[in-house]
Amino acid sequence: MTSTLLRSATLPTDAVKASSFRPAIQGLRGLAVISVLLYHLDVPFVPGGFVGVDVFFVISGFLITGLLIKQLATAGRISLVEFYARRARRLLPAATLVLVVTAALTAVFLPITRWASIGWDIIASALYVQNWRLAGDSVDYLDGDVGPGPLQHFWSLGVEEQFYLVWPLLLIAAGWLATRRKRRAGPIAAADLSRLLLIGLGLVLLPSLAWSVYFTGTEPEPAYFSSTTRFWQLALGAILAVIPARLERLPSRAAAIMGWTGMAGIIGSAVLIDGSLPYPGAAALVPAVSSALVIAACTGRAPLGPAHVLGTRPMTFVGDISYSLYLWHWPLIVLATAVLGKLHGTAVILVVGLSVGLAYLTYRYVERPVNRWGALTVAPLRALCAGSVLVLAGAITGGMLVNTVRAEEARAEDGMRQAGDVRNGALTLPGDPRSSGFRPQETAEYITPMPIVAAEDFPTCDSTRISQAHITSCQYGDTASERHVALVGDSHAKQWIPALDGIARDKGWKLTAYIHDACPFATGELERKGRLYTTCMEWNARMQDLLGRDDRLSLVITSSYTESAGIADATEDVASMSEAFQRSWSSFTRRGIPVAVIRDTPAPAINVPDCVDLNLGDLTECSVPRSEAADDKGLAQLMAAASLPGTTVIDLNDSICPATRCPAVIGDVLVYRDTDHLTASYVRSLTPRLAEPLEALVDAG
Repeated sequence: MTSTLLRSATLPTDAVKASSFRPAIQGLRGLAVISVLLYHLDVPFVPGGFVGVDVFFVISGFLITGLLIKQLATAGRISLVEFYARRARRLLPAATLVLVVTAALTAVFLPITRWASIGWDIIASALYVQNWRLAGDSVDYLDGDVGPGPLQHFWSLGVEEQFYLVWPLLLIAAGWLATRRKRRAGPIAAADLSRLLLIGLGLVLLPSLAWSVYFTGTEPEPAYFSSTTRFWQLALGAILAVIPARLERLPSRAAAIMGWTGMAGIIGSAVLIDGSLPYPGAAALVPAVSSALVIAACTGRAPLGPAHVLGTRPMTFVGDISYSLYLWHWPLIVLATAVLGKLHGTAVILVVGLSVGLAYLTYRYVERPVNRWGALTVAPLRALCAGSVLVLAGAITGGMLVNTVRAEEARAEDGMRQAGDVRNGALTLPGDPRSSGFRPQETAEYITPMPIVAAEDFPTCDSTRISQAHITSCQYGDTASERHVALVGDSHAKQWIPALDGIARDKGWKLTAYIHDACPFATGELERKGRLYTTCMEWNARMQDLLGRDDRLSLVITSSYTESAGIADATEDVASMSEAFQRSWSSFTRRGIPVAVIRDTPAPAINVPDCVDLNLGDLTECSVPRSEAADDKGLAQLMAAASLPGTTVIDLNDSICPATRCPAVIGDVLVYRDTDHLTASYVRSLTPRLAEPLEALVDAG
């Protein structure tokens, strides 16, 4: 497909120069990838190293737009086939290689519990929609316990390619409008075309920036990965490619000041910005505008500017391999961490060395040869066909991992059915779980649920998302009962639904679950990740109003994860949170409605299903010290209940950690489905231990 509407266009030779190779721009790429690499290695003085991606976006918008304008200047047209064929040659060979190798390394080094998720990541990455997959997952609070995938970094490539699905079409439209206006006046003036391009870019940049600020403020998790919150950064770079003549006329002193200001902005962003700041939003203006200043300085004449630093051989070398280095470094970090634990010293050096080595080999023997291969450069359709094959190969590779997991899941379910009713969980514990008679289980022929399906063993009840404040509810038991029991809290309250549902059915209660992800049932100035948690506070206010009007309410049950949220500006976190709990719960105790507080459960801080899958021969390898997992959990809950008459603490942690260590499997039942949530199977086995105190409270109420 080709636009032939621009054959009469004339563009200044400066437009052609905009796409020519500049060592300084390549060095800026090197700076960007170094920033990302340091951030991913958890180097403490680079908490904002992720801004390197913002730098990449601005550079990409500048260079790719320059290439398109060059095609306009030299050929008078834009060939979409040639453009996308060039993108395919440039990106797909190295990307597909990394996807296939990552799949193989996943099968060798990671537990099968991770394969399906990584398989879907491979498929999404091959199709350049990984950013949308991550945006969707990021609003799933429970997904945060799975850990980062080795292909998470492909999100930025998805953003770029989605932009380039649209931008060439806008260029063609601008050319068509310019041609229409000048049809009777001879050649198209470069100024007219540039003006239309700038208007088009403004129509992309301004709405995208405004949306980025708004969306980041309301839903920061998905906003980070959304292409619509990032397009403005590519458009900013594209604007520079449209005005090269103006940049070249910059006084050398002004250009140098701009360049060094931009360098300070990029480095300062990497050092000063951290994860507590909503991002991208307005904060992303700093690294993006700084990158634009550096590019502008390097485009103009600035002998004292940063170009002579960025253009040095070490920086341009890193810039040359930056794409491959970006592709390789993150899978290697994730896989090395999975095998070795947190990386330190020698391990970090080895990972960096291997990343650079593989990046260089990929650049020299894959990227550069394929990009220059005559059979593909002279036949764009052939290059597109070859690119389609590579995309398909990547997607099939991911599909193989997913299908392998599905087959294993089916076998696991068949094995559990054949095993019969031998899985009793907490029912196998003595009356006093911490008595000397308890011995941790070392092996099991069958485990319920099997680790491969453990992530799906949770109660199905819709919850309010972190970024939302509306009330959602799920009803259980006898919905017509005059005795109404409310379960209120976050996912650590939600995990008790399998037991509470059984109790409500048995006792004839109506049970309603009101769940808000990562939001405790507390009244106060709550904060999360250093920011005021307004959605949680609003949800709490609405819950107080709703339950305050419930005349049938007989009991309130609550629980929450210790790490869900805190009190803003609190000097004593436990005491301040305790007061917030008391303010919330006292509104019920004053009415004579008892409050049952299920103490927060132990958090092993390891992904238990992953560990069990790797240690089926010795399950004790997956136990963790009780002192680390349990002793500091729910302290604010205990303090609040001790000071507020009418509240009762139900502490089942002895039935979860019966000894000095918290086992991964009890009575053939897997205790955890991730790092801190109990499996529904194990919760059901705790039903008798939970029923007795609750029945007494409802009867008393």
